[in-house]
Amino acid sequence: MMMNKMSLMNLGKNFSFVVFIVFLNSCSVLGEWWYDRLDVYLANYFFEYAEFNNEQKYYIRKTTKEYKNWNSNSELPKLKNLLLEVESLDKEDTSKDIEKIIKEGRLLFKNNYSFFISHIVILCEELTDEQVEEISLKFKNRIDKWKSSLEKSKKEDSLQSSIEAFNRFSKFLGVRLTKEQENKLKKLYPRLENSRPDSIENQEIWNTDFISILKSRKKVGFKSEITIHLHSLFENEQNNGIEKVYYQMIAEVNSSLSEKQRKKFKKRINFFINSLNKIIKNQK
Repeated sequence: MMMNKMSLMNLGKNFSFVVFIVFLNSCSVLGEWWYDRLDVYLANYFFEYAEFNNEQKYYIRKTTKEYKNWNSNSELPKLKNLLLEVESLDKEDTSKDIEKIIKEGRLLFKNNYSFFISHIVILCEELTDEQVEEISLKFKNRIDKWKSSLEKSKKEDSLQSSIEAFNRFSKFLGVRLTKEQENKLKKLYPRLENSRPDSIENQEIWNTDFISILKSRKKVGFKSEITIHLHSLFENEQNNGIEKVYYQMIAEVNSSLSEKQRKKFKKRINFFINSLNKIIKNQK
């Protein structure tokens, strides 16, 4: 699905789920018009990293067009099926059921991310020293912003801000949490504390290694080394302990939904499904 401008790595959350939500929101609000321009949005995303020459820009645009064609034929139907699984959730479903759906979503995202890896490797082989420095600076500025944001959040009520974030996510899915449901989340929240610093540090290490590999792009074995490193980005973020807390939080809310809340939730998911149906139909 569409890449999030924050990062390819999710800072303490299921990044694939964040991407999934951004994609759904864009599809539902702007529909086919947005999807028809997906390759343009993705190309512009890549252009943010460095000042590419015309030949490099042509290659990036060609790659994003190929991705859009592949995505519409292969991935949109899978996304629809995933949404049907989400829509079918009921109060009897457990954290294991939530885990299954989220892992399917993560695999869907991973397949989409993996599509770009071989193309990124080819692009990296042709980078200039100046472009590598531009990418390095882009990474540094992004990490600095995350660290600044983390310092700011430390001065705020982290519990309340996290509950508010979960509330915003719930509202996006058509559900307004009750105080009782918020209290259930608060009981689980302490198990998530202090996860973000490690995530930022892990991303910073990954970035440093990536730039180091780029600087050795003329050496034998570069393609293999950069490919392995790009694949490692997705695997390194998973934290089974924290992940299970998220599954449990979602399961707690799901099991406590009132009939009215569940009706609104299903209506919202069906709205996404109908939007996808229109896009899939118009891509044929």
